[in-house]
Amino acid sequence: MQAMPSLRGLQVFRYAARELSFKAAAEALNISNAAVSTHIRGLEDFLGFKLFERLTREVKLTSEGSRLSGFVETGFQELERGIAQFTPNSDPKNLKVSTLPSFANRWLMPKISQFQEKHPELKISIMPGFSLVDFQGDGVDLAIRYGRGNYPGLETRFLMAESLVVVCHPSLVGNRRITAADLAHLPWLIDESIDMHGSWLEFQKALGIDIPDPAVKLSVNEASAQVEAVLAGRGISLVRLSLVADMLESGLLIRPLDFSMPAEFHYYLVAPEAKFRTDKVRAFVSWISNRVPRQ
Repeated sequence: MQAMPSLRGLQVFRYAARELSFKAAAEALNISNAAVSTHIRGLEDFLGFKLFERLTREVKLTSEGSRLSGFVETGFQELERGIAQFTPNSDPKNLKVSTLPSFANRWLMPKISQFQEKHPELKISIMPGFSLVDFQGDGVDLAIRYGRGNYPGLETRFLMAESLVVVCHPSLVGNRRITAADLAHLPWLIDESIDMHGSWLEFQKALGIDIPDPAVKLSVNEASAQVEAVLAGRGISLVRLSLVADMLESGLLIRPLDFSMPAEFHYYLVAPEAKFRTDKVRAFVSWISNRVPRQ
């Protein structure tokens, strides 16, 4: 096994290399300047080469020191990310929740005031986005994800099944009910994102129809834009029920065709296991679990 220098020495080197200052490293680690110099010399003796050029008023990394600093920084970042999987956030009054923009805009934001009323002691940060969450670097406490539930290294809890329905603005079809045969003759707007492509094909197959390309008058690649276009009366669309349920109930949108099908993906609560043990996440999980439709 490869012999390793002390972890403390590598940590001191990390801060000194990052700031190019022994004094800054001492302040960051709450140790003396002399202790920093001792750790750096010990690491240099272990490695057999100089890490810094000591100048009158500054230090500079040697070529070897510069190369090593990249490995050390990456190593500590990975270690911190791993530790974060088992250590809850130390800030009990701030709750950060990451989710898709569509779910944030169309489902979560209209309802979040109910959670705030129950927990006025918490500051809530809703973080819409498509990128993967860095629970350590971003400080995120919980992610609500739309997928198949396979998130390696994280605890995953099923939240809500999703279904797809056909909706439109009332002005598009008036009071008449339409049949599957009518669909090919109506203006369509579709979501071309990866999570809807397979469902769009399955939808046509389930009804035994083939909607021609000329019938598709508008396409988007994000569900919030899709719902906005439907509200504007731009066409009929196959959408996630969770995003339009309130608008169907209020009459802003209608379901001109009595049809629904299971979506390819569903909603999950995702976080390191330790996050689920914090009071703030437990409170949010309890609230949102009681707000989604019972399966």
